[in-house]
Amino acid sequence: MNRKDSKHRLKQKELVMNIFFLFERKYEQSTADSVWDIKLPIEEIKSELEEICSIHYRSNLWIYTQLRRYEEELGVQLFRKDSAGCNKGSFYLSINDKMVQFYQKQHLYVSDKIKVANGVFDKIINESKMRQATAAKIYLGAGSTIYHIANILIERASDCPLRFGLYTHNLGVLKRLLEAGVDLNNIDVFTAKGQIDPVTYTILGQVEEIDFEIPFDYVIMGTSYVIGGSLYIESEKESGIKEAILHQAKGEKMLVLTKHEFTERSTRGLIPYGKLQDFDSVIAPVHGTYGNADKTHDLIFERYRNLFEPQIMHWNYVIYKVQRTGAVLGESPAG
Repeated sequence: MNRKDSKHRLKQKELVMNIFFLFERKYEQSTADSVWDIKLPIEEIKSELEEICSIHYRSNLWIYTQLRRYEEELGVQLFRKDSAGCNKGSFYLSINDKMVQFYQKQHLYVSDKIKVANGVFDKIINESKMRQATAAKIYLGAGSTIYHIANILIERASDCPLRFGLYTHNLGVLKRLLEAGVDLNNIDVFTAKGQIDPVTYTILGQVEEIDFEIPFDYVIMGTSYVIGGSLYIESEKESGIKEAILHQAKGEKMLVLTKHEFTERSTRGLIPYGKLQDFDSVIAPVHGTYGNADKTHDLIFERYRNLFEPQIMHWNYVIYKVQRTGAVLGESPAG
């Protein structure tokens, strides 16, 4: 984050996002296995906000009150407060470890999601130039990483010669695209009909109602977990839609990841909707190596590296081509 011009206080959303960025940075600099393990004293958060944003907060309670009001507006819990062992008026903050709803996940690993979103946009633009295409039909799936891809499209679409046809059942994406001030002169928006899933914030149409004859240039999807090479999401209904889109929609299948999806958690109660090898390409962020602290998700990701052939290596992201044959899941590449 760049230092901002001095002002009295941050708006609630700015405050929340700066604190999430701080947790991400502290996590990457630590030896902790998970961002949920990071617990920061409010005094340290205040000091960091002053350093990064040039704003001095006197009241610990005022900061927490702003966070609570933002949570109440969204209707979800983002932070946990712990006053055990603290002096009066002091407390620790940590990120809520039950982040399953769209508006919660939207705030997690934002730096990584922005890296990946830029990688998606660069890939689409570069390949369209090579094909001398003037338009691109793109299916945007569920998930908060897809939301950030929509953000990048909004920010950059007006400055490129390509016309975008965006198809999605992602309510977060639709809401963002239809906000006041969004320039849609270069973007056409299409959506599905069906029941709304409040957890994944998607429109769940019947599989037979989805038009799989549309020739998409790209079908872009995210996932909650990668376990043993299989893909999982918390919502059973959304899992069924993902499976149908992954295996029946026409177009290059692109999986967007932050790498935090790679885990060894139990698959109990989860139903896989596909495998890594079902995709044509994968885009993942480049993570820093602060203090040489290897993270569990990065180590698990490395087990699948012989499944991925790097095509574009950027300082912020890597675009991989998925090897359909000759690769062994879960084994590290030789050497």
